[in-house]
Amino acid sequence: MTLPPRIALIGFMGAGKTTVGRILARRLDYDFVDTDDIIVQRAGAPIAEIFRTRGEAAFRRLETGALLSLAGRTRAVIAAGGGAPAQEANRQFFAYPAVTFHLRVSLPNARGRTRNPRGDVRPLLSQGEEAVHRLYDARLAIYEELGQPVETDDRTPAEVAELIIRLLGDPRGNPGAEEKP
Repeated sequence: MTLPPRIALIGFMGAGKTTVGRILARRLDYDFVDTDDIIVQRAGAPIAEIFRTRGEAAFRRLETGALLSLAGRTRAVIAAGGGAPAQEANRQFFAYPAVTFHLRVSLPNARGRTRNPRGDVRPLLSQGEEAVHRLYDARLAIYEELGQPVETDDRTPAEVAELIIRLLGDPRGNPGAEEKP
């Protein structure tokens, strides 16, 4: 089977887009690109600082610019920021010729995965429980519309990557396929 020119990973914060994306890219011999890395490089500041000093609207403009810069990219696995699909202007990026997967994560697991050892929390997760639930629910509907769902709860990142490879129809996703003549 021929692989798609671009594979996009979408999902809520903590779904594992970056970790799974790196594994998936390595297995498929594709490049890996994280839109958050592009934003940080272009802005010269960490995402939390961009939110704090420039606001969410400025961050979203940078995010759209990052996606636009990747529109012609081929042989790439792209981990998109959790809010990227929520912006109407970005949705075409996740359509053909890209194949988009929605890495599904429960909200409790997302919260647990996004805490770092210093106790820092991502900017949008510090808004209070009710606001975070609304954000999660609103984005979930968009993710489900744009991407093929892949459950991440109770799976390792390597297992999620293998599942995506199988969903792509690539024989390299079948355990042991490399050893068969």
